[in-house]
Amino acid sequence: MKNNRSVLGLIFLLTTSAIWGISYIFTKIAVESIPPMTLASIRFFLASVILSFFVLRKRRRGFLLSKEAMLSGLFGVTLYFFFENYSLKLTNPSDAALIVSSAPILAIIFYDMLERRFNIIEYLGSISAFVGLFFIIYGGQFSEGSSILGNIIAFGAAISWVGYTYFFEKHSNSTASGTFAISLWGMIFAIPFAILEIFVFKMPVSINSRAITGILYLAFLASAIGYFMWGMGIKLWGGKYSTIWIYTIPIFTVLADVIFLNNVPTFFFYLGASLVATGMILVIIQRLKNIRGYKENLSTQSRH
Repeated sequence: MKNNRSVLGLIFLLTTSAIWGISYIFTKIAVESIPPMTLASIRFFLASVILSFFVLRKRRRGFLLSKEAMLSGLFGVTLYFFFENYSLKLTNPSDAALIVSSAPILAIIFYDMLERRFNIIEYLGSISAFVGLFFIIYGGQFSEGSSILGNIIAFGAAISWVGYTYFFEKHSNSTASGTFAISLWGMIFAIPFAILEIFVFKMPVSINSRAITGILYLAFLASAIGYFMWGMGIKLWGGKYSTIWIYTIPIFTVLADVIFLNNVPTFFFYLGASLVATGMILVIIQRLKNIRGYKENLSTQSRH
């Protein structure tokens, strides 16, 4: 039964990684016409409307007003997209993408501190995957246009994602209600930033067919469906191990770039993808060992 849950969690996490990997293309299209936090407010407003049809009619409202729901929305939506989007205003996308992808390493460190344990295999696997991302993103070369301040801000996004994972994992309600609550609170916390963008900083807003296409993809697939499936993955894999699938997101972004923009992947993409796969296999093997140990403990307890 435990193995079946692991396979199902893997399907949820891998599918979400593909959706989020492709979402970078639609985000790039949308932010050309809509300011970053205004876009976040719109996409999660639409996601909340969609999810409300599945949640409110079932009267699953317990998690909505909880501290965990508010903090999950604050960290996983508002702060994450604030740091990620505004880091891109200062630094180049390659640096930002690599730094944001450090979330799995930060998650392993965070959970190990909570559990007071250390596993060298998990760290080696995570470092291998991170080095692989370097080759995928940079193609073996350092990029120009880097900003120290922008890179520091990008770390805020990685830290925010660890916070979201931790608080979301703490509640045990329906994942659908949890995703609705996160979308709703994330939108509420993002609205003040959107007001500042439009009315104080006078950032231009232009609604056109390209922007609408981007909004629809981000709201329906990347937000409503994506956050729901990722939440299921967290429930089935745990917060610590679910974050490693973030490493696969840039791979799907490059593949989408090949499919939609006809760009040809380089040798370094294949090298990086191999390192990412190696690193993830190491971490997955360690998780399977933990499951086996869990079963052995249950078996031992049942004999006594």
